[in-house]
Amino acid sequence: MYNLFIAPITRRIQDNAKASRIALAYFKLEGRIPGGRFLSRLVHANRPAGLEREVFGLDFYNPVGLGAGLDVDGDLYNDLNDLGFSFVETGPFNDIKSLRRALYKIQEDPQNDILAPCIAGDYLKSFCLAYDFCDFFVIDISANPDIEILDALLEARLSYETYRPIVVKVPEAISLESLGYIAEYCLMNHVDGLEARSIEQIKYVSEHTKGRLPIIANCHIKTPEQAYEALQAGASLIEVRMGLVRQGPRLVERILKYLSVKSK
Repeated sequence: MYNLFIAPITRRIQDNAKASRIALAYFKLEGRIPGGRFLSRLVHANRPAGLEREVFGLDFYNPVGLGAGLDVDGDLYNDLNDLGFSFVETGPFNDIKSLRRALYKIQEDPQNDILAPCIAGDYLKSFCLAYDFCDFFVIDISANPDIEILDALLEARLSYETYRPIVVKVPEAISLESLGYIAEYCLMNHVDGLEARSIEQIKYVSEHTKGRLPIIANCHIKTPEQAYEALQAGASLIEVRMGLVRQGPRLVERILKYLSVKSK
């Protein structure tokens, strides 16, 4: 249905935000149809043997997740997860108010699989408020590339019985020298991973840390070949977003089929 009726529209719309709203409206409607979620999970099972992996101490049944920027309000994570993603990153949340609304939703509709909020402001309060409701956290420092803002979060994590991984999302425009400093900070301070924004960043961090720091590839992946390139460059997981909006849920299936062939 998406490929027939929605994708032709979203491909023609140049404005990413407008195209995303149309896609979200469709996925929301699909989830409200009786049996819609079950049917979506059945059609988009996407759990091919051999692509499972453990990253940050969490078990992902495939390496493909949904990046932040689509489910910005954190209210369609289960509907989107049913499209075959092994994890969903919601947000970004720039303040405590918007995150609080998303957490109310989680209490009403607990997540089916791995869920991570992208926190882009009001870091410490947001982190502590969401700690018991999410599986890992993406801390977006794109607008404020000061890695030391994580100090308070790392200290706060020590007070919880359950360990939640922390991943740092770096800016797209950052020098390799600064990126190297961030990677070293992560290794020395038990930050669990880094979300990179380009193949160049992925390769640099992988080589700089000798593969010791897990990487999520958030670099505008729209094809199976790009997904494979990111993993070969050193990423442990990849994210898609606008590729889903423009091409539909079958993109995840195509990526996984391509990766399965390449892994043989």
